[in-house]
Amino acid sequence: MGNEERYIDWKEVGRGAFGSVCRVFDTLLKRHVAIKLLKPEHGDNKQLIEALQQEVIISRDLRHDCICPIHDVYRGEHGVGTVMDFIDGRELSKWQEDNRGRLLDTAAQRLELFRKLSDALAFAHTRIVHRDLKPDNIFLLKGDPTRPVIMDFGTAVLGSSVEDGVVAGTPKYMSPEQWDTPDSVDQRADLFALGVIAYEMFTDRVPPTSLRKILKTRKPPRVDLATIDPPSRFCAALPADLDRIILQLMAYDRNDRPQTARDVWVALEHVQLKQGDVIAEAGRSGVPQSESRTVFLPGGEYYLGSTTKHPDSMEHERPRKRVKLSPFRMGIHPVTVAEYRHFVQTTGYAPPPFLDDRLFGKVDHPVVGIGFDDALAYARWAGGSLPSEAQWEYAAKGGNPFPLYPWGDTLPTPTLANIGSVSSSTSAVGSCPSGVNPFGLFDLCGNVWEWCLDVWNPEYYRTLPVDCLDPVCQSGGTDRVLRGGAFDSFVSQGRCSARFHAPPDMANFAFGFRLVFPVKETP
Repeated sequence: MGNEERYIDWKEVGRGAFGSVCRVFDTLLKRHVAIKLLKPEHGDNKQLIEALQQEVIISRDLRHDCICPIHDVYRGEHGVGTVMDFIDGRELSKWQEDNRGRLLDTAAQRLELFRKLSDALAFAHTRIVHRDLKPDNIFLLKGDPTRPVIMDFGTAVLGSSVEDGVVAGTPKYMSPEQWDTPDSVDQRADLFALGVIAYEMFTDRVPPTSLRKILKTRKPPRVDLATIDPPSRFCAALPADLDRIILQLMAYDRNDRPQTARDVWVALEHVQLKQGDVIAEAGRSGVPQSESRTVFLPGGEYYLGSTTKHPDSMEHERPRKRVKLSPFRMGIHPVTVAEYRHFVQTTGYAPPPFLDDRLFGKVDHPVVGIGFDDALAYARWAGGSLPSEAQWEYAAKGGNPFPLYPWGDTLPTPTLANIGSVSSSTSAVGSCPSGVNPFGLFDLCGNVWEWCLDVWNPEYYRTLPVDCLDPVCQSGGTDRVLRGGAFDSFVSQGRCSARFHAPPDMANFAFGFRLVFPVKETP
């Protein structure tokens, strides 16, 4: 059977600098395959075709879950190319673009992709070097987004540099030796490319080691790895071990890189994301904020409210009342965009209006546009609750009797709190470390208003019994209480005792929340 009889129903599905990719039906194997064709002008290049045939002979026996099998060289009326499995999925480059800005809540998936890529390279390097590894040559299977499939092993001669007459490879991911001494390239060139890919995956940025400008500069950049921002700077879930692996892969001298992909895979098997800084992508319905991300508060007696001696004290903050609280745990910071997005994806709950906003939708910022019922729905799903006013104010005061602000009596500054319109939007949670209070809680002043469990009642403190245990106001109107002030609030609204209120369905761009959890006994 000739090629023209065997391969039918040609449909172009992709096009690039090398040529085109067609989805065709293989009448012999009774299934669809892909044929990657050279540009017509290269069809008579005998040296190129011979090199391609030799590479395909070597690579077609590669059988690995994360490597696309190449079956044969095609020569026919459509041109010259390679026959390979048809992969139903999308390029890693497109996935990265679609998930730009979601470093935290996709960190687990990114790490799994990194591990599997290193394992696939370790297997392939026993026979062949890729020489053009890049996100466009890595597909994520439809229905299995943690399984990468490396394409085009053995076909680097079809790469974008063919028409430049330089070397096989793509400058952005090319190793220095591919430019300087292309005839001596070995598996460590693929490891350099893997390092650039990993750096991009974990930072959404191109590293300074990249040769993307090589056609203009004609000289690979020599970069001191110690001067490169580590990936953990951009994603708090990443440990130092992962930083070290990625940076070493991008060393200018290949002798300074890990020497084999197997070494990389073994090292990655011992890497664990920082617990509590990443939302698990598995479809579990457990509590997103782990114990490491909450603080134990012992409870006991304290004074709720303020007096006329306090600057800016409002009538509805008085009289000050002594109350009692049972022990509880509270989230170190407000619920983030990443955490709330995971809730939406897991449950199908309607997303709030600013979840994917360019300004307010950053993954490590507090989620906003949240109404009271939205906050309560998340809290119940997570196994917790919203704090009562009494719990919130007790937490804000940090065990001190009468502080004006969570850190003490000094007025807020930009290093203490995001309040008073010093910023035009929210900031990353915990980004004002000087404002942490004695309990170790962040962002209790400014950033976002935080919903509380109580019904708003301006007369609440007047009717509250002394030494009431775990009080929650349940009468007085329909509005609900908010505490803490926001980035656009007056400084006085960030005081520990300041009270605010809004209709429960008001989803304001400055409204967020944090969680509390019950405890049975003191740890």
